Amino acid sequence: MIRRATLTETDMSATDPTPQEILERTREIRAKWTPRERARRLGIKRAAWMPPVVSELELPGGSSEFDAA
Repeated sequence: MIRRATLTETDMSATDPTPQEILERTREIRAKWTPRERARRLGIKRAAWMPPVVSELELPGGSSEFDAA
């Protein structure tokens, strides 16, 4: 059975934090975040590691299939 909210249930009670208290508490929590956690919560994706790419032409004595024979 679904219970409907009454007017008294939607009013702030004496135990609910004020908006200022919520702001202060969230600042305290965020101050403890690591840079990794901050980036994760901001939705910043970390670049995956990729091995270095080297052209054969950059290697000593390197040649390419496009060299004239």
